[in-house]
Amino acid sequence: MGEGKDYFNQALSDFMFEVASGGSIRHLVDLGYSVDQIMGKLAFPTPRARVEKVVYKHMTETGLLLSKLPVDEQTFRVATFQARHPDQISARFLKLLEQNGEENAYLECPFGELAKDDPQRLETVLSGLNSREREYIKGILWERNIMYHRLNSRMREIAAKLVLGGNAQIRCLFLKTKEVLVVKKKV
Repeated sequence: MGEGKDYFNQALSDFMFEVASGGSIRHLVDLGYSVDQIMGKLAFPTPRARVEKVVYKHMTETGLLLSKLPVDEQTFRVATFQARHPDQISARFLKLLEQNGEENAYLECPFGELAKDDPQRLETVLSGLNSREREYIKGILWERNIMYHRLNSRMREIAAKLVLGGNAQIRCLFLKTKEVLVVKKKV
């Protein structure tokens, strides 16, 4: 008898969460909000861990975040690009985005791997980001392996700062044209 009651209570809890917060969280993810920003917008108190799980699930279900590319990267052509200014990076991204579409453009993200294996290196890599950008990256439940985040406007901004901060080189993958763009800071 207790199992049925537990199941009912869990189902009721899930339903109430969905009505109170689930749709709002997914909508705010679509607008590019970080977990901290989403928490500040919710009308009902929601545990951070629950928000993070909904954010992660929505990102993976919509293809904003991939744990594996849908194509074999071995067939891609690799090009290296050095930049001194965000406008140079943005111009290059925009050209490739025009050819591929945003839905076929991803930034390679080693953040989960770094968080678990070398947290100090992660802090160094993220040091060129402002607090809003850092909180966006840190609010995602990154898997330990490399993941891929769609190159939407928020990630293009973050990618440029990662490079120009001098603390990282980035790899952008364009699935339609089968290109990898490695971007480094020009010294």
